[in-house]
Amino acid sequence: MKSLGLRLAFYLVTFLGSGASVGATALPTDEPPGVTFFKGTWKDALAEAKRQNKPIFLDVFTTWCPPCKRMVKEAFPNARVGAKFNVHFINYQLDAEKGEGISIAKQYAVASYPTALYITPNGELVHRSVGYGGVNAMIDQADLVLGMPPLKMTLAKGDKDYANGKRDPDFLKRYLKTRQSLNRPTNDVLDAYLDALPESERTTPETISFVADALQSSNTKAFSYLLKNRPSLLASDLTKQSLARSIVGATSRVLDNEFRQACTINDESLLEKVIASNERNLASINPFVIRQEAQKEEAATDYRLKFYKETRNFVNYRAIAGPIAQSKLMSQSVGEVQGMDSASAVQIKNMLALLPDSLRNRMPAILDDKPLAKKPMSFSVAYSLHQIASTYLELGTSPADWNPALTWVERAMALYRTPEYENTYADLLKKLGRTDDAPNVQK
Repeated sequence: MKSLGLRLAFYLVTFLGSGASVGATALPTDEPPGVTFFKGTWKDALAEAKRQNKPIFLDVFTTWCPPCKRMVKEAFPNARVGAKFNVHFINYQLDAEKGEGISIAKQYAVASYPTALYITPNGELVHRSVGYGGVNAMIDQADLVLGMPPLKMTLAKGDKDYANGKRDPDFLKRYLKTRQSLNRPTNDVLDAYLDALPESERTTPETISFVADALQSSNTKAFSYLLKNRPSLLASDLTKQSLARSIVGATSRVLDNEFRQACTINDESLLEKVIASNERNLASINPFVIRQEAQKEEAATDYRLKFYKETRNFVNYRAIAGPIAQSKLMSQSVGEVQGMDSASAVQIKNMLALLPDSLRNRMPAILDDKPLAKKPMSFSVAYSLHQIASTYLELGTSPADWNPALTWVERAMALYRTPEYENTYADLLKKLGRTDDAPNVQK
């Protein structure tokens, strides 16, 4: 239990170093995982296709067409379809019976629905597919079309030189920027850029900052390079502080994106890779301190709980969260937890005192004479109990789930009362049929 105070202090320092604002969440705002369609006119879509040098996937539909409705329900929200089509196409939809859809359907001789048209940035029709054959068929169709000669040319500028083995650093840097501007993957190019750099340029602030900005994956040489060359957040040198914050931001962004992808496609093997990369990241923050197995397992458990909550796998979530709440977080009385607040507050105060002025001045206002600054252990235990209880409320299916959750949120309120915790408590009372008690709590 005592480790929670130090852990909270560590998160506060990381929070400050990342440049996050008060109220920021651990994960970016969720975006739809499926196909993203371009908004605007057909002329605008063609212009965007030319700008990105991508082909167009044009879905021509009608409102009364049953296969069109199946496609909208099954394929377009699908993460695998989104991953394929969002990267390789400008996606666009037209109703064949409304607006400019009437003339464009006529232009491309569309007579059945849905019809998928694959079109070059110049408006040339390359491939036509009628009907809907399912998610796998759509992905196979996209792969087939992307291999056709007219579309092989819709590649980022420099692809041909890169494919032919051009590897001088100046070219690779320009090529990286081009691929970034076109929202194309850069992992292999970024690693090649690091390999091509002369030794004298490999660890300059300019190189570190450039790599941090271009980083897209934790499974790359570039990720390992940043971990190896990260300065301390506590460095007195302002340039090193800035680089340290850039690396915190880059690694957090990449790990967040990969975690979101694992949740979107419900891939536990990808989750475990994220956990391993996150452990490497945490270990690199202070390479002189060996992380204990308990610390590693705690970080992994946090990821797994978030994953099972996001994927709504309550059976697996409950198997991990229930014992944590009951055996760990509820193992000490309210008085015992509160008794540790003073010592934890001193630990955090001393740790923050080590920060250089440039970081200390960016301390969030939440730490200034607020209850959190005085009761960090109570806050930490209450927050964790509420997180678990609110998930039991959301995903649980019977009183066997809601009764222990009610006990946990009661303890959370006793430690650190907030309107959010009270609301969760009232909602659990409703779930358990205690409808007379719930309104009183909410009032």
